[in-house]
Amino acid sequence: MTRFAKVAVVGGGPAGLQAALTLGRMHVDTVVFDDGRARNSTSARMHNVLGWDGTDPARLRAAARNELQRYPWVRVVDDAVRGARRETDIELDTADGPWHAENLLIAAGVEDALLPIPGITELWGDLVLPCPYCHGHEHAEGPIAVISSGAHATHVGALLLGLTDEVPHFEPGEVASVARVNDRALITRHDGRASEVAAVFIPPNPRPRSSVAADLGVHVEADGIVVDALGRTNKPGVWAAGDVARRLDPRIPAAVVTAMASGLTAAADIAATVAPPPRER
Repeated sequence: MTRFAKVAVVGGGPAGLQAALTLGRMHVDTVVFDDGRARNSTSARMHNVLGWDGTDPARLRAAARNELQRYPWVRVVDDAVRGARRETDIELDTADGPWHAENLLIAAGVEDALLPIPGITELWGDLVLPCPYCHGHEHAEGPIAVISSGAHATHVGALLLGLTDEVPHFEPGEVASVARVNDRALITRHDGRASEVAAVFIPPNPRPRSSVAADLGVHVEADGIVVDALGRTNKPGVWAAGDVARRLDPRIPAAVVTAMASGLTAAADIAATVAPPPRER
């Protein structure tokens, strides 16, 4: 059986769900593939999201999926897209068999290549964090440490100085481990010295999680899928949005709100692309 959609959205996070809502409201036949893996799944609370500040990020996704039920043109499939190829249309490989689509939005998110320091992975999203806008305020009693180097360390450190007077900086190579001590983080250096801090910020080093872009020959750089201001990739009929899409300026935060905005923008362009031609009068 051939299953078909006018538009396929790979990814059920904020970008993909916002895109699906936009497409649904324009009555575009859409299927969303959601493998259930959320980048912020280790965070108990999301912040800097108007109307949702301080809530469990899973609540936002659940509410969005519930809203999509109002639009019969949108289907959500709980399955991962394992690969893709293109002939006359785009064929997506899922565990439940192939799907075909005329157009594709890649919003599959990223995986964070965390610093290989013991304790970092265990505390990721809790006391080890990526985004001062999303999590800095909650730790403003300080000190707030930065384990990073180069331009990233300078940029994040400057932001954090707006929250606390103490922002100790550590080069990744000098840190032996990071551990929880009650509700704070203990940074231990290789020379045995230790520092207790309210939280630690590190570079997330995101990498595209899905192979779909590479399968279709989409241009991908180290920092994401290359897109224009509308989310278009170098391949006709293929868009990208959310954290997996390279931001037009690296100073734009990777956040729930910016992911949703890019999903809406790409979906609006897709809807205009697939709209039928005007009727003759």
